Amino acid sequence: MNLHARVVDELGRLIVEGVLGDGQPLVPEELGRRFSASRTVVREALRVLESKGMVTARPRVGTWTLPPEAWDAIDPDVIAWRVGGPDGHEHLRELFELRLAIEPQAARMAARHRRPDELAAMAAAYALMADADGPADFRAADARFHAALVRASGNALIAQLQVPVVAALRAQGEPADTLVAHSRVLTRVLAKDADGAESAARRLLETVAAYR
Repeated sequence: MNLHARVVDELGRLIVEGVLGDGQPLVPEELGRRFSASRTVVREALRVLESKGMVTARPRVGTWTLPPEAWDAIDPDVIAWRVGGPDGHEHLRELFELRLAIEPQAARMAARHRRPDELAAMAAAYALMADADGPADFRAADARFHAALVRASGNALIAQLQVPVVAALRAQGEPADTLVAHSRVLTRVLAKDADGAESAARRLLETVAAYR
């Protein structure tokens, strides 16, 4: 991680933890001394955080943190910082509830729309899960599977929700013994069984919930 990325990451985490902000402006010179970084690096980092809705900068007013409701809720960095923050458990619960609301319906739509590219991506990801050499490989393939499933819905708006779905999987993951449950989802989607695909996706998530 280069200096710019490190400053962005540390600033994001400190804002989520409530260490920075708290009624005080973010002064680039002070932050530069804190992170041993130039004012230019700090300003660039603050611009990144502004694009994520975490800070706002105004002429003659300075840079201030914004409340959580202003943050980009589906930005993967914001999700990671919140999961690692003081309310991480609560945020994981919210992410799981999002998955429960989205993935079964995405599976139903995938069985109906039959997008060959995404179905192939799901099948390839499942094969990688089956052949995974350790938890890290399984988790990476698992994320690819669920991202492809959401994209396979054929709905561009739903497809964008692959970002928080993948972020949730990276933060918490799924146990390797859910492989059979993943197989059922894939089989039902490939069989054009919309009801079965939705049911299989819901059962998969219920199985995951039992491990939480």
